[in-house]
Parts: sequence; C-alpha cells; structure tokens
Amino acid sequence: MTRTPVTQHESPRPTGRYAGKVAVVTGAGSGIGRAITEGLLTEGATVVANDVAPDALAALGEWATRVGSAERLTGVVADVAVPETAATLVEAATAAGHGRLDALFNHAGVGSATPALEIGEEEWSRVMAINVDAVRRLAVAAGRVMVDQGGGAILNTASVAGTHGLPGRLGYVASKHAVVGITRALAVEWGPLGVRVNAICPGLTETGMSQKLKRTNPEYWAAREAVVPLRRSGLPEEQAAMALFLNSDDAAYVSGLVAEVDGGAHALYSGYTVTRPQT
Repeated sequence: MTRTPVTQHESPRPTGRYAGKVAVVTGAGSGIGRAITEGLLTEGATVVANDVAPDALAALGEWATRVGSAERLTGVVADVAVPETAATLVEAATAAGHGRLDALFNHAGVGSATPALEIGEEEWSRVMAINVDAVRRLAVAAGRVMVDQGGGAILNTASVAGTHGLPGRLGYVASKHAVVGITRALAVEWGPLGVRVNAICPGLTETGMSQKLKRTNPEYWAAREAVVPLRRSGLPEEQAAMALFLNSDDAAYVSGLVAEVDGGAHALYSGYTVTRPQT
C-alpha cells in the first residue's frame, strides 16, 4: 500500500459546490470514479483518490496538473478489499482537510458474470470483499469522522443489479443488493446525526469494461441499447453528475435515496421489451 502525493502546481483559488470541502473517492482511476474525481477537483474539492492501478492514478494526476488542481489531489494506491485501506484513506483525508471529511464516494467495485451453478467460493468471496465488505468498512470509517464533526455525505455506487435480478450474475446481484441495504440502513441510523447516505444505480454505461463488450459483441450491445427508453447508453460524466449532486449541499434534504441512473430502463416493464406485432 503506497500513498503518492501528486506534483504541486499553482492554481487559482477554487470555487464551486465543493470549494473548501474534502472528499474520498474509491475506484477513482477510470470510468465513473474518474469522472467523479475530475468533477470534484473542478468544483474546488480537496480529494483523496484511491485505485488499485498505479498507472490509472498517475494519469489522473497528470490531468490534474494540466488543469491546475494537482495540489488538491492525493493519490493512494491500495486494494479496498484489504481491511486497513479504509483507515488509510480516512486518515489521508483528515490530514489534508485539517481533521475534516465532508464527502465519501464509495465507488470501487468488481463485476461477476458467473452463473449460480458455477460460481466458486474464491470468486464469491472476492466479490463480497470488494463490493460489500469494503463499502461497509469505508462507510463506517468515514461515518465516525462525519458524526463527530456533525455532518457529512456518503454516496455508494450500487447498480441496476442492486434492485433487480440479472441472469447469470448471482454474486454481482447479491453484492449490489447489499450495497442498497447498507445505504438505506445507514441513512436511517445516521440521519439524526447529520450524515446523509445515498446510492446511485448505474444502468448501461460506457466505461472501460463495457467498451470492451461493445467492441467484441456489438450486436448484443445494440440490443441492450434498444430496450433503454432513451435508446442509448449512458456516459461516466452523466453518472458522476448525479453522484456529485447527491453529495453536495444542493441535496441537503436527500438521504436514503437509491437513484436509478439508467435512461428510464427501470420504468419499463420487461414484458414490453418484446416487439408487439402490428395488427
């Protein structure tokens, strides 16, 4: 586990919804996590960005330097499945924020597309370690700071698999349902203490992993897009926009929300995705 301060660079005084706030983002090196981190830096936050991939964090640091926000970014290379990572990230944030931690974006996750009759104990344990245990562990570590300081906001990334069943993905579906449960439980428990907890459930989104699927199986991808009411996949920046809103003061009266950011897919009953013959 290594912590890599990003190169210092002069920049104007930050402005925006997150000016003066301190945030932690896991899975910050790519896709939605990268978009969240860029949005936070653009809006003035000091950010502790975590990812398991050093190259991804290095690329993020290069971007931050180009836009003049590198002095507000600290990259931490670590696996969230390791129990000590939660304390490391929270300590890095409170050090950067003089004891404060205003926002946690619990985004890191792993996929699993193994049918129930085939998934082994090792894969199941790894999915749960990253998608459930790490989310709970980091939320609690951040929550302790937020409760003590009288407020804060936590955003957990679930999935459409967190509210619906998907075929051949037992581990992933179970883990993301757990994220939804963690979100609602903490929102109820910590609401009286000033801490808000929400979740987003991304639908079909063009991240690095999905781009590979799009290239290798374009017909399947097109079929997936065809049943989305908006008739397209989403962008990481569109998922990040909802995440940034929910952890900002603009959403001060929003807690316990599980937001489906999926182009309207959840609003459509699956029975009507089959084309009806013309009469």
